[in-house]
Amino acid sequence: MHLPKHLIHLPKPQKIQTKFITGLLLAAMLLGVASSLGFFLHMRNVLEEEVQDKAKLILAHVDSVQHYVRDVLRPTMYERLPSAFVIQAMSSSYISRKIMAPVNASRDGAMFRRVAIGARNPDYEANSHERELIQYFRDNGAQELWQGYKVLGGEKYYLMVRPVRFEQECMYCHGRPEDAPVELLNLYGQRGFGKHQGDVAGVDFVGISVHGSVGRVERTILTYFAFFALVVLLVFFTANVLFKVLVVNNLKRLNSVFRRNVDDAEGSALLRQLEQGDEIEELVEGMEQMSEHLFEARGQLQHYAENLRRMVDERTDALTGEVEARRADVRLFVRLLEDMYKSRSRAELWRLALPQICKRFAAERIAYVCTMGAQSSFVWPESADMPALPENFVEVLTGSACAAVDNRLFVPVESSTGNAEGLLILLWQTEAEAARHDRDVLQALGRQLGIAAENLTAIDSLFRQMNVLTTIVEGISDPLVLMDGGCAVLTANQAARSLALELTHGERTDGNILALFFDLRSEQCPMRETISRGVPDLREVTLAGGRSFALSLYPVQGRDGIADQVVVYLRETTMEKRMRMQVWQSERMATVGKLTAGLAHEINNPLGVILCYAGLLKQTITDPQQATDLEIIERHTRQAQRVLQDLLNFARPKAAGSGTADACRVAATITEVFSVQAVKKGVRMTLDCPPQPLRVRMGVGELEQVISNLVINALDAVAEQTGDVRVHVRMVAAAANTADTAAGGATDSEMVAVEVDDNGPGVAAEDAPHIFDPFFSTKEIGAGAGLGLTVVYGMVADVGGSVETSRSIELGGARFTVLLPAVHNVEDGL
Repeated sequence: MHLPKHLIHLPKPQKIQTKFITGLLLAAMLLGVASSLGFFLHMRNVLEEEVQDKAKLILAHVDSVQHYVRDVLRPTMYERLPSAFVIQAMSSSYISRKIMAPVNASRDGAMFRRVAIGARNPDYEANSHERELIQYFRDNGAQELWQGYKVLGGEKYYLMVRPVRFEQECMYCHGRPEDAPVELLNLYGQRGFGKHQGDVAGVDFVGISVHGSVGRVERTILTYFAFFALVVLLVFFTANVLFKVLVVNNLKRLNSVFRRNVDDAEGSALLRQLEQGDEIEELVEGMEQMSEHLFEARGQLQHYAENLRRMVDERTDALTGEVEARRADVRLFVRLLEDMYKSRSRAELWRLALPQICKRFAAERIAYVCTMGAQSSFVWPESADMPALPENFVEVLTGSACAAVDNRLFVPVESSTGNAEGLLILLWQTEAEAARHDRDVLQALGRQLGIAAENLTAIDSLFRQMNVLTTIVEGISDPLVLMDGGCAVLTANQAARSLALELTHGERTDGNILALFFDLRSEQCPMRETISRGVPDLREVTLAGGRSFALSLYPVQGRDGIADQVVVYLRETTMEKRMRMQVWQSERMATVGKLTAGLAHEINNPLGVILCYAGLLKQTITDPQQATDLEIIERHTRQAQRVLQDLLNFARPKAAGSGTADACRVAATITEVFSVQAVKKGVRMTLDCPPQPLRVRMGVGELEQVISNLVINALDAVAEQTGDVRVHVRMVAAAANTADTAAGGATDSEMVAVEVDDNGPGVAAEDAPHIFDPFFSTKEIGAGAGLGLTVVYGMVADVGGSVETSRSIELGGARFTVLLPAVHNVEDGL
């Protein structure tokens, strides 16, 4: 498009440098005036706020004084001088005027007046302008404050004035004269009376001089303006130099460019004409010459712009469609990832994934054929037929590329290692629909589905292995715990959790069995020692109640070869140690029995000869002394025979279960027999039995001898006058009892426990292993032969029972527990 030359003619300005300086000067002046005015208004506002705050402070001070007089000082004066009125201490107006008098005397430009019309004190009579303010508040009853500027005595003041109204408590001094204090009448006469409640009596008048402050503001503004003018001059000088260097010189260089580009005669004449003007005129003329060329180029640019806009729109539409497709692909991949997390098998994965893939690519039908060992297939919609495979499906499967056959598209599904998993088949209504989809995306989709199927297989295998491992760990009946280097439990089987719950009475539920025996925060913790050494640690640990365990700690090395975890294995050895002790005791008792039987037979014959000859001698001698000596020989010989008989009874084999007896009745009989001895010694003896009979597999005589020996030992162990012996008979399970020392064998049937407790010193730990040995006794010499518990042990062991010794929890002494097989009916014991 071309325009006539005269339509683009530009006006020619004066010297550009002169116009720039003139414009800059005007702008600076406007800026200076505006800044000065703004600064003046700002300072005025600051000054006004300052005097307002000062006036409010004075009024607040006056209020504080009046409140103090009314609330504190006046009531106190009435209390101290109930019949007197001291104006210097009881009049709020008098006191406030006196206290604020120094404000008027100071030279800081502040004043305070509390005035009224018809004031009682003529010194506080309102002047003309104060009367105007009082009248203002009387005319405007709702107004509580007036503030503004006034000139007083040739000086400008900021005034803050508030009304003073008569209240109920003011009527005592300003109401009727006959009600007023006598002191007030003597001082002021009849002035100031006859007022009414709610009337405006006067004003509190506060004035703050602003004359000096305004002068300071004006001087500050003048100083600021002078400084601003100096800065403007410096800016003008700097701008003039910079403008000449940066603008004028560059304009001359631009004009020189026009001269170099004009080489015809007409252009040369024009340049000579342009040289008569200034720099701008030269530039304007050159611009006018270029404008025609620019208008010609404008038409071409518009044509190019229209073509470019059309191309951009087309490309934008294409990119928008591609972006939407990529977004849909991303959403599809995200949903497929969610389906993989939800799926527990390949079949479930394909049932969830196929509908979404089909909807994303707007396919009519979709199917998946697994080419692995199972060779399963899936199709969606489920009622549709399976699409036919191409003849070269093996090449498509191994070619790692999508293949199109008519309106079908075959996508190979591969694992992360490139192994073929199967074929994904998409079917559209037309071949064109199948051809418009991005095969790279479909190929990536197939690879992602293959990886997902591969991961599901790996996860399923991992779950199976974890289930097998969990089954193995939980199947171990002994406590087993895996712990890290910080002594925290990583996993524990049910046996470990149950043992921790049992030994901590339900407080610990994590199965940390190591904390039951050691302080895990200590440096001597075996856990840390095992990790630092890197070798297994095997030791035996014992609880306070006597239970013993075999503790094994096995270090587990990490990937770097350094042990950072430990497997803790615990096996209880209490019963095992008890069984070993019982076997050892039985073998020892059997050996002692054989030895005792041989010695008894060898010694018993000489003793019989001694008794025989002692009897013959006794019949022939007449000397009393000799007869006495023979009686001593007979007595000690018979005592030796009784000991030998006990040894023979211990060593001689007996028939187990030769009879039955009611343990409760036998225990009651023995308790009654020995109660006389207990009373004589001052010992308390009690019996605790259930009301129903508890029959045991042992004869009455044998059971009486067993309980008698235990009761005799208990009576001998306790102190006189403070002793306590208890006999307790109860039914227990065979494996329910755990004790320190045990003798005899135990059965799996129900047992009857006969417990004899005392409050004596108990059985020492060093004596416990020998308590059932023949001739072992802790009594004084001559007080016992040491065969009582040995005989008890033999009798109880013969019927399949056991004898155990422990410390009595209730009495603190020894507890002997005899466990005998229970007989539920009499026929069982015959």
